[in-house]
Amino acid sequence: MIDFAIYSICVLKDINTKNTSKYNKKLKLTAIYSILMTDDKKTILACFAHPDDEIGCIGTLVNHINKGDRIVLAWTTSGEMASHFNGMDFSEVKKIREEQGKEVGKIIGCESMFLGYGDTSVRATRESALKMAKFIAEIKPDAVITWSMSTRHPDHRGTANILYDAITYARIPKITEPLDPYRPPLHIPIFMYFEEISPLPTIYVDITENFEKVKDVAKMYGDFYGWKQVDEWLEVGRKSNGFKCGVTYAEKFNVLSRYLPIEKYLPISRE
Repeated sequence: MIDFAIYSICVLKDINTKNTSKYNKKLKLTAIYSILMTDDKKTILACFAHPDDEIGCIGTLVNHINKGDRIVLAWTTSGEMASHFNGMDFSEVKKIREEQGKEVGKIIGCESMFLGYGDTSVRATRESALKMAKFIAEIKPDAVITWSMSTRHPDHRGTANILYDAITYARIPKITEPLDPYRPPLHIPIFMYFEEISPLPTIYVDITENFEKVKDVAKMYGDFYGWKQVDEWLEVGRKSNGFKCGVTYAEKFNVLSRYLPIEKYLPISRE
């Protein structure tokens, strides 16, 4: 018999109803679910475009690290086009930003790597997806965290779309060889940074126990770039998310998955 670990999250589903007679409005349903996960260790790939993009999911990553899961934090670029470094040589900027990414890995205790797509060059082409497919086949993630497919920045949007295509391409032997294809029995869920316009279900992840780690990562970047009121920004944003789902601090994602969390009984909280 399989043992299950229960991880409580809040799930917010937005459903657009398009009835031209009299129900032409947006119906919002709110529910609280618990995800049932098998007790074996998971591999989670968090992949973004530039170092510092990952700040929005640090608490979630630390949750899983503390559980014993493998976390791979990757960036499609080294962020070498960042405007903060105007006048500096690209190779020097690349070195600084990669050192920052590696420091994040040390702070939270995970693997970190750069995939070399080139800053401002991340586009969802067949070639870029094939390259990512080999990476997916090597890492074998159980879940992916990334940017939204509808976000403004082309590199952010491109990263998400490349990952979406690569998950399917990684199933094809002739694409992944000499690596074995990665064909997990269930669809790999993609957790995307929340976008108000997204039609996908929304989840909140309780990061209260690990909020200090989020602050540590943000402080590292903030001290270097001279960001103002970093702690206040984090406090307001994460506490606002937490208020919506009954915890102190939370991170917020849209989830793209074939299967939503399922319960046999109503998830009635007694707390």
